[in-house]
Amino acid sequence: MAQNNSPTDDINAVLRRHDKELLGIPGVVGVYVGVLQDGKTPCLKVMLAQKSAETERAIPKSIEGFTVVLEVTGEIKPLEK
Repeated sequence: MAQNNSPTDDINAVLRRHDKELLGIPGVVGVYVGVLQDGKTPCLKVMLAQKSAETERAIPKSIEGFTVVLEVTGEIKPLEK
């Protein structure tokens, strides 16, 4: 994954370019565009089934200049009808 210091592209395009790669990492259950704790700076959020040092090492701290934030959400399953 390419990493720069300043984001130059639309974050949604960056997510589209890297979502399959991120979702291919064991333990990753979802990815989406979010914001940092300042409430305005865009970032990439990676949802994890559970916290794991191995999974955390496999995920970059930033992608194309956007910070990557890990979020433990547990398993994601479709709702039953």
